[in-house]
Amino acid sequence: MSKMPGYTGKIARIDLTNGKVTDIPTENYTASFIGGRGIAEKIYWDEVPPEVKAFDPENRLIFATGPCSNFKGLAGGRWTACGKSSTTNPEFFSYSNLGGSWGGTLKAGGFDGMVIQGRAEKPVYILVEDGKIEVKDASEIWKKGTGEVREILKSKHGDSMKVLSTGLAGDNMVPVASLLADNDSSGSGGLGAVMGSKHLKAVAVRGSGTVQAAHSQRLQELLERIAELKKDVPQSEGEPVEGIEKDPCYVCTDECNRGVIKASDGSIGKVMCQSSAFYKDWAKIYYGEINEVPLFATRLCNHYGLNTKSVDPIITWLNNCYQAGLLNEKSTGLPLTKIGSLEFIKALTGAMANRQGFGDILAQGFPRAAQAVGNKAVELLYDEVTVGGDKVSYSPKAFITTGILYATDRRQPIQQLHEISLLSIIWVRWANKNPGANLSSTVFRGIAKRFWGSEIAGDFSTYEGKALAARMIQDRQLAKECLILCDKQWPFQYIEHSNDHIGDPSLESQIYSAISGIETSEKELYRVGERLQNLQRAIYTREGHMGRRDDTLPDAWYTVPFDKERQNPDCILPGKDGEIYSRKGATFDKGKYQDMLGEYYNLRGWDRETGLQKKKQLEEIGLADVARDLEARGLLG
Repeated sequence: MSKMPGYTGKIARIDLTNGKVTDIPTENYTASFIGGRGIAEKIYWDEVPPEVKAFDPENRLIFATGPCSNFKGLAGGRWTACGKSSTTNPEFFSYSNLGGSWGGTLKAGGFDGMVIQGRAEKPVYILVEDGKIEVKDASEIWKKGTGEVREILKSKHGDSMKVLSTGLAGDNMVPVASLLADNDSSGSGGLGAVMGSKHLKAVAVRGSGTVQAAHSQRLQELLERIAELKKDVPQSEGEPVEGIEKDPCYVCTDECNRGVIKASDGSIGKVMCQSSAFYKDWAKIYYGEINEVPLFATRLCNHYGLNTKSVDPIITWLNNCYQAGLLNEKSTGLPLTKIGSLEFIKALTGAMANRQGFGDILAQGFPRAAQAVGNKAVELLYDEVTVGGDKVSYSPKAFITTGILYATDRRQPIQQLHEISLLSIIWVRWANKNPGANLSSTVFRGIAKRFWGSEIAGDFSTYEGKALAARMIQDRQLAKECLILCDKQWPFQYIEHSNDHIGDPSLESQIYSAISGIETSEKELYRVGERLQNLQRAIYTREGHMGRRDDTLPDAWYTVPFDKERQNPDCILPGKDGEIYSRKGATFDKGKYQDMLGEYYNLRGWDRETGLQKKKQLEEIGLADVARDLEARGLLG
């Protein structure tokens, strides 16, 4: 089995039904999909027929790294997890993007990824060490919290082991169960429940291997250029937290806001983005401005393996139902009068993870829980959640383009959403006349032209240019998830220390060329992203998503005025000719959305009326096998 530059050359296949371990050559997939999510989705397409259910042994749990992993200075320590998930109804393919140290250590252990299939008769864990894999008894750690699992396995196998595990929620196949690994690296999308359904409690990895670049000197020159470009770049989101200690991902730097903090009880946990702040506003009402309860709330979710983006809207919905008289403490068994307290979050997470009483209903996620309660309960939160029940970020009522991104994915495509939203947060500092801010409207329009296809794509007073922007964002971000590079750094859209401050989207293709030795242009790299977007579309279609009919958004997005955006309370964005424009009070125009969607279909080469893919178009981008499958099922436009 050959070892290519940037890769170990093999993917492990573990059949838990019989304990058999085999290898798959990575090069079977790299030419068309490079790595990361691309390889994972292709394996899923090939091996998971649409009739397979999320908890069936035939479902696959696929982990994959990319060629940029394990090279210092690239922010390439992330990895992807894929499989069919039970978070949506009907069930669909799902994915998750995780950081921390587990993925890089798997690669150092000799594998570019893992394909896990079957179901063990009793709980097991997988042990990986420098090319060797064993399936071992997990009875000692079954039904234990993620932190306990790490401690036990490290005590058995050494502190250098990196551990991916489920919590009690995963063991109990709670649909909103997450994956948790070292550094509190978390993965949503319901794949923790898939792991539990296979009686797989953990995957412990250790490795001492390295990977080489085809052109190491060229890569070093690029790394030096990248280091210069990102010098003093301001953080795009996140609030400074006193006492935080930087905790970068595998072979990464400490320039993002990822870190850990120690609470007064001595416990230590990750502080970053939504997961560390989802309970903050509730706890502030209950305890005041300064308190540690949000930290404990996050750690409870991590302990049980519950997705904070699913728990977050459930809390708001419970409060709304309580205020409306639809639910009470007796009917739920939860202290609804104490939302915001530590007592409440303990009761809620415990009930959900253990599937006890009303907690079993909540464990299904908000959409199913609302349907179970019925009546007005269904209407109380649909403005704020995705089809999978996750809290909505970066609404199309503000950013317009994100409407297409949400509608064409079955879960929240956060990397795609961030390409627009994080840039706008930096622009807001200029609009608010913060000292030193230089991402002006002129710069914003220049970036929009270079990255999204037109200056008007950066004008949020109009729907013009947004279909092309959506396509370009998807192609670039999906190519990035094949490489696989961190969302906090890539792409380089804005450069603080340059004449025009406009970034360089060709850097990713230059890096891949240096690592792999395969000369790849920016356009050719985006072609990989286009191929992956089409493969994902085909997967969804085969599993029941029927194009335009299902490329829908919550009705409330068309009727409920926009009134808030984190870190931008005035809801300001660049408008016509770069003027400061507020989206406060705006709704998403349904008619204009349908026109925009039709334009997007044309740009994709899909049927404008149905949104279904076409045979010729799929063949042209190297997916002839996909076209044959869809044609045989009568699913082409």
